[in-house]
Amino acid sequence: MGQYSQDNLYLDFNGIIHNCSHPNDEDAHFRMSEEQIFTSIFTYVDHLFGKIKPRKLLFMAIDGVAPRAKMNQQRSRRFRTAKEAKEVREKALRGGEKLPEEKAFDSNCITPGTPFMARLSNQLRYFINKKITEDAAWREVEVILSGHEVPGEGEHKIMEYIRHSKAQPDYNPNVRHCLYGLDADLMMLGLLSHDPHFCLLREEVKFGPAARKKASTTLEQQKFFLLHLSLLREYLDLEFRDVAPSLSFPYNLERIIDDFVLFAVFVGNDFLPNLPDLHIHENGLEKLFDIYKRVLPGMDGYLNESGIINNKRLQIVLNELALTEKESFEKEHMDMNWIKGKQSKHIDQAEKNINQGSGTMTKGQQSIFQRVEEFVKGNQDTIKTERLSMLNTFSARDRAFISRLAKELNLVLRWDEYDEEDQNIVTFAFPISALGPGDDNSTDDDDDDDWEDDSEGDIAADRVLNKYASLRISDTDGMDSDERYEQKLSEKMDAWKDNYYRQEKLEINYKSPEQMHRLIRRYAEGLQWVMLYYYSGVASWGWFYDYHYAPRISDLKGIENMTFEFTLGTPFRPFQQLMGVLPEASKEHIPAAFKDLMSDPMSPILDFYPTDFEQDLNGKKQDWEAIVKIPFINEERLLQAMASREHLLTTEEKQRNAFGTSTKYKYDSSHITTYPSSLPGFFPDIHRCQCAMEAFDLPTLDGLHLVEGLCDGVFLGASALAGFPSLKTIPHSAQLGFHNVNVFQADSKNKSMVIHVHNHIENKKTEEIAREMIGKRVFIGWPFLQEGLTVAVSDSMFRHEKEKDGQRMFAKPHNQEWTWNRKVEKIEHTYSKRFGVVIGPTDFLVHVRPLKGLQRLDSGALIKEYEDEDKETEQVAQLAITHVESEDPRFLERDAPSLKEEFPQGSKIFFLGEHAYGVAAQVSETTETTLTVILAFFPFEQTEAEKFTKTVAERKPTDYIPSYRIVDMLGISPLALSRITSTFMVIGPDGQKINLGLNLKFEAKSLKVLGYTRKSVNGRSWEYSDKAVELIGNYKEAFPSIFTRLDSQGHGFTFSLLSEQHTHTFLDMVRASDIFPKHTDARMKEVRAWLNGNGVRDLEAVSLFCDTLEKDTIMQIEQLADGFNANKSPASIKKAIVKGIPRQAILKPEHAVYRLQNQRFGLGDRVIMVQDSGGVPLCAKGVVVSLNDNSMDVVWDNPFLSGTDLGGRCSQYRGSTCMFNTCLNLTHPQYIVSTRADKKPMNPPSVSLTPYTVIRRREGTVPASGFRPASNSTVRIMTNPHRGRGVPPYTQEGYSPTSTGADRGRVTRTTETDGPIQTPRNALNNPSPSSQARVRPHPRSDNHTPSTPSNHSPGHARGGFRNNGIREEPDSVVSGGRGLPSGFAGRGSFHHSERGSQRSSGRGNARTVFNGVRGSPFRGGRGGLGYTADRGSTTSQS
Repeated sequence: MGQYSQDNLYLDFNGIIHNCSHPNDEDAHFRMSEEQIFTSIFTYVDHLFGKIKPRKLLFMAIDGVAPRAKMNQQRSRRFRTAKEAKEVREKALRGGEKLPEEKAFDSNCITPGTPFMARLSNQLRYFINKKITEDAAWREVEVILSGHEVPGEGEHKIMEYIRHSKAQPDYNPNVRHCLYGLDADLMMLGLLSHDPHFCLLREEVKFGPAARKKASTTLEQQKFFLLHLSLLREYLDLEFRDVAPSLSFPYNLERIIDDFVLFAVFVGNDFLPNLPDLHIHENGLEKLFDIYKRVLPGMDGYLNESGIINNKRLQIVLNELALTEKESFEKEHMDMNWIKGKQSKHIDQAEKNINQGSGTMTKGQQSIFQRVEEFVKGNQDTIKTERLSMLNTFSARDRAFISRLAKELNLVLRWDEYDEEDQNIVTFAFPISALGPGDDNSTDDDDDDDWEDDSEGDIAADRVLNKYASLRISDTDGMDSDERYEQKLSEKMDAWKDNYYRQEKLEINYKSPEQMHRLIRRYAEGLQWVMLYYYSGVASWGWFYDYHYAPRISDLKGIENMTFEFTLGTPFRPFQQLMGVLPEASKEHIPAAFKDLMSDPMSPILDFYPTDFEQDLNGKKQDWEAIVKIPFINEERLLQAMASREHLLTTEEKQRNAFGTSTKYKYDSSHITTYPSSLPGFFPDIHRCQCAMEAFDLPTLDGLHLVEGLCDGVFLGASALAGFPSLKTIPHSAQLGFHNVNVFQADSKNKSMVIHVHNHIENKKTEEIAREMIGKRVFIGWPFLQEGLTVAVSDSMFRHEKEKDGQRMFAKPHNQEWTWNRKVEKIEHTYSKRFGVVIGPTDFLVHVRPLKGLQRLDSGALIKEYEDEDKETEQVAQLAITHVESEDPRFLERDAPSLKEEFPQGSKIFFLGEHAYGVAAQVSETTETTLTVILAFFPFEQTEAEKFTKTVAERKPTDYIPSYRIVDMLGISPLALSRITSTFMVIGPDGQKINLGLNLKFEAKSLKVLGYTRKSVNGRSWEYSDKAVELIGNYKEAFPSIFTRLDSQGHGFTFSLLSEQHTHTFLDMVRASDIFPKHTDARMKEVRAWLNGNGVRDLEAVSLFCDTLEKDTIMQIEQLADGFNANKSPASIKKAIVKGIPRQAILKPEHAVYRLQNQRFGLGDRVIMVQDSGGVPLCAKGVVVSLNDNSMDVVWDNPFLSGTDLGGRCSQYRGSTCMFNTCLNLTHPQYIVSTRADKKPMNPPSVSLTPYTVIRRREGTVPASGFRPASNSTVRIMTNPHRGRGVPPYTQEGYSPTSTGADRGRVTRTTETDGPIQTPRNALNNPSPSSQARVRPHPRSDNHTPSTPSNHSPGHARGGFRNNGIREEPDSVVSGGRGLPSGFAGRGSFHHSERGSQRSSGRGNARTVFNGVRGSPFRGGRGGLGYTADRGSTTSQS
């Protein structure tokens, strides 16, 4: 189901800036112009806005000046960035590569106070004004921009806003928050807000080879994930709730969460280094959890009291944690063989000393001896059947002592016995008693001899006892092998620590109490500073931890006696921070007055800017986690050096060095101004801007107090708002254990919190469940609930459903029983392996048709509509929920509103009548049953559409050759062709699988590569283009042995088996040595290099149903559109009035999602944008150039702000990827409605609001567009005249609506003209009524491919349980017009020229100019749709 909308969307903005400005730092050739960066950022923001759809607030927070505690980390990152950039550049030059003349983007400029950040702030203000003025969705929310000039980190400015808002009396405790950002601490910040309706949004993180392709991923292809903190809260509760009965104080999940936030600091964050040997990837948090659960019952409260640390309780945890450090040292540093050797030596020496009557005996051994002595002497004059038992808790030395003593006393010793409590005991027995019952074979004749033997034995025993009794008792209880081990361990740990502190890390004296005390205090003080920063804001701007490493855990002592006080102080000025964090390599961002302080040999602070430095991973895995060992900034020296030069700053620099305030933006229809362009000559002025701006300050406390924990009235668990999942919607239990949950394609080796579902329908019969559920709504997909309609219930034998009349129930047997069992096994396996959920035995399946959306009736009412039979899905009955407490407000059925309510005067609409179909219009009058609308259009638009269609139809077709002909042409076997054009896996010399295939087709996944492969008309075989044949031939010529090997296996095969899904089943995996017997490794490297060099690995596979136009054809379409635009002028706009039309004859932009869902498109179709939110301007017209699974690529008549180059296939800012329901198909009208109110609509379409796209992209497919160089043409980008332009001109200049019966339902025109009055039907070149009234089939550019993409099974897109948390993946739905400039996804450089000339510096170079015009049909008659007032300088779109 589609993504639930949120109330508030917060953007931690720096992550967006980094993503859009330097997506590929490893490419030394990559360049982006600043204009490209700005438009990429705009597009990214708009994309996130459209994905989340905030209802109340958009808060954009850019990092301002940070506290000193954060500046250390910022300084380290920027020094490392400069060093890595230098290494990438030098590597390319060493390889003989010629780099572009333009300097690569230096990401260090993304720092408060730089010229770049000042320019970006100016651009963002322009962007917000433009979106609020022109985009209907943006008008509904309040927008807050906290820029780089406002002190504080972005995420903490956001959290401060939430904290202060939460303290207000009118705060809604169930407000829904969504926070976007890349920082890891966002999870902690979200948790400590104690607002359960909180989720985090970020891009998909890829690993392995997939991660290397991320830089080439377009925004439409980028997946985003949601982490719902409501689920994480519940998993934390499951983790710790077992300690509740043993606590002496109330169990409180909110306080548990606060302690969890504190523990997270121990593994490292932006302000403090991690404790040594405590890493997340080495189960650091798991260790902390175990210790916490062990010590919490013995304490009198929690550690973290809303940001105030209880140091006494913290010390208890640290003392326990210190034991893990000892264990870690033993594991990594102690030589156990040495220890064992020493143990043996000491045991032998002790035995020798005792035999010689010397030596010592410990007090513990004395106790053992005394008990044995009493046992022996007490049985000297009796039949020796008694036994002596002792608990076996002895040390190794004591066990050796017992063994020697028993041996000398001739006692039988047993170590493997257990008492009644199942405790291991050691037993002493006399030889006769050790025989046991039935083992005594003595006779009366032997009694005398036995008596004599016993007497001699007693005498011998006495001698032994006397010897042991004479041993000296050690006052210190001696030092057995364990004690010696402990002593040696302590000595080695001391030496290890001394090395850690003195030499390896900190350069302090471990033996110095003063130095150690300062280190420990600073770290403990840092813990308290971080907690205060998280919970209440900056406690001190100047405090920072002035060490690169943390103290050893076992040295964190005496904290319980420490107290801390902080002085708030003031933040650095922007230039002071720049001088504190930037390296000398980035001094171009520094004002000229200070630059030489970084490099002048006489500079008093030259030592702050080393060019070479050490990086220490310190137990981490990734390079970016390494500690950068550079000197800390001395604040006094820095400020003193800068003070003498501040008078040299320019006026502009002084402004940049000052602090500013946040700004609030709000739509105000009465506030009409002209907002100037932020880039004159590139962006247009915003005429009739309706965005009001004012300074924004945080909600004040004024005596109020920050709220600790949950707010009163918050909904939790099963009562949580729709869209926030909860485990508590079904009964369950949980247990921590090893379950091999599959995480990132590998089974977890750690413990997971495993959920066990309680089957609440265990004892019910199938018929009973069927009666209760069939025909009623149900919620599936637990815990991410999705509504559906139950149509059947099945068990392993029968499927129970109702007759079509809905009255009688019947059961029909399964065709194959094993298919039912397989479905159950798949569901059980998915929940178990992916999510760590054991659902138990399954007896029933419910068959559900998911909710499709809301269907709009002709009356205007909205009712629920469910999917058809082919979208039916199954769910185990125990996970099917029949009732929810919170309904999804998006899909509540609604009665029809009145016409005046739904279409108030002035509403912007599109006409769907028989004539002038798709023309933009405006409502001028409304009655109870009909409307009067005013149309505005250019004549001959139908002729233009036909010319576009003709251009596409006459394009040169790509020739495709059947596979059987290619076999003959290349002289290879059918099997070789099938395998080599797909994936051909071989086992390399190192045992790893290597793909030697060309990846041109994928039969099992129904994928092809555009321009290379396609399926034949009958769909049974593959066909290949000339490009594909050339590629295969070149591959064979370069490596004939690969084909020879495949030919030897493919003898006798026919084309009926030519697909990889067959061939992999009967062929054993080929080894590389079978192909290349000699120099195998070298030859395999050559193959892989050839594949990479020929672009094979860059080919994109798309669905079989995708299609696209070639770049040459797209260029022709652009040229045709430019020619049409050049001939349009305001005077050519025609206006007309249509009266008495019914509600269904017009389309309101916000209704498009309801009514246009099942529309069909073909290549070359003329379309108009009918969605009034998103990146593409309302009423923009364009041509479909690509069809994807669930979207289409459109080239628009005019450039626009969020436009892309479609991967280099069209001019910059002219293309976009749009959903099918955002555009109206003008070439093939499919929703024509009669303008007569008493006549039913013709060909009523089946329409619905779908929470996910009707045609879902098959897993693994991407849009059809590839990556090619952008064109070098200069384009000019217009304003968007069709959104928020106030009162239109239709009722001016002689236009007057009439309401007589004779005029009803027809076009009336009163303007003066020299010729006959022309109706829209005449103006549109007289299209035939029959063609307008018929829903045409989907035209194709060729006749071999099905016209409509197949409908894949929908499903609620979700991620999975990640041990102790669940993540959800929102639908990857790309709203219309949210593209990305080529500079973001591909390579291109825009060089700005003063004269506007082009200067190419790389692939896709162009200087793009945005220009706008004054004039639009929605603005007082000052212009028109798509005319050109001055060709080449100002344009407007239709």
